[in-house]
Amino acid sequence: MFTTNLLIVLIGALLGRILSKKLKQPSILGELILGMIIGNIGIITLTETMKDIADIGILFLLFSAGLAINFEEFKRLGKSSSVVAFSGVVLPFLLGYFITILFGFSKLIAVFVGVSLIATSVGVKTEILSELKMIETRLGTLIMGAAVIDDVIAIIAVGIVASIATSGSIPVKRVLLTIFLSAIFLIVSLTLVIKLFKKFSEKFTFKMASIEDILLFGVIISLTFGVTAENIGLSIITGAFIAGLILGQTYFARVLFEHVSLFGESLFIPIFFVTMGMQFNIYTFKSVGFFAVILILVAIIGKIVGCGLGAKISKFTSKESFAVGVAMIPRAGVELVLIKLGLDYGIISSDIASVILCMVIVTTLITPPFLSSVLKGLKLRR
Repeated sequence: MFTTNLLIVLIGALLGRILSKKLKQPSILGELILGMIIGNIGIITLTETMKDIADIGILFLLFSAGLAINFEEFKRLGKSSSVVAFSGVVLPFLLGYFITILFGFSKLIAVFVGVSLIATSVGVKTEILSELKMIETRLGTLIMGAAVIDDVIAIIAVGIVASIATSGSIPVKRVLLTIFLSAIFLIVSLTLVIKLFKKFSEKFTFKMASIEDILLFGVIISLTFGVTAENIGLSIITGAFIAGLILGQTYFARVLFEHVSLFGESLFIPIFFVTMGMQFNIYTFKSVGFFAVILILVAIIGKIVGCGLGAKISKFTSKESFAVGVAMIPRAGVELVLIKLGLDYGIISSDIASVILCMVIVTTLITPPFLSSVLKGLKLRR
């Protein structure tokens, strides 16, 4: 049964890519659309095993993105990325909170919905930037930096919401500990660890090793950083991205990037996007009504205005700022964890869960063609 399901998902990914080429759009759009079709006609059901394989896909995607990033530019844009991330968190949260209150829901549900709007999908924007070969540019580096910071903020916010649901109070000590450990992890990784790996690669350049050995080494480092990040309260994909940044400064970065991309894009990454599309239920979308439409609009406007304003403050042009805002629109990942927590703790009903899920899928679907057209326009003007 699993092999049959895997075969159907991979065929869907291939057909999706063919469709995307015909439409002159990023391959992710076709993969999501085919996933929606597969999920709604009921050919297969999405199993936990398939979700686990999809998780490997997002890990490969972020590891590859880290390898491609210009690290010196990443450091220079650290302040700008923080400004974009924070401005893109505050506005969507406030909009989501007050819109939910206006629709007559409780303050706890309003906080829950507001938190669901603050994160962004690192995977979606990474795939589009990679396809357009813009991930190593100044603008691409800004977007990736802001996305990683967004991910950290969202995970901390989810922990706060879960604690409020169980104990009725905010765990100040735990939040401060997570922030402290996250800061230590990032600072040590991007200073001391980078120097150690650089020296290691100078002395041991893998001249006697095969490409398979280099790839295995890279995957081990990626998983090590992913597990470490997860254990201190961050997400595993944030750790994978940091691992990519570190190994991207070594002598075997080029070999790793080429083969990680090839390995991921030919199997795991398309599985991730097809299975994401499979989670969209068209009948659920029809039943959640006007609130879902308003929340989707708020999710889009909040990121475009909030992140765009942050980029503008950081002295990017109006067109670049707009591109940054569009890049931060898609949600997927943290929100899905949040939905599960909300249902498990009884914070939200299935209707609210459906509304948030619709927001996740719609923002993920509209971003590839939207962002692709905006970035291509910028690329032509360079």
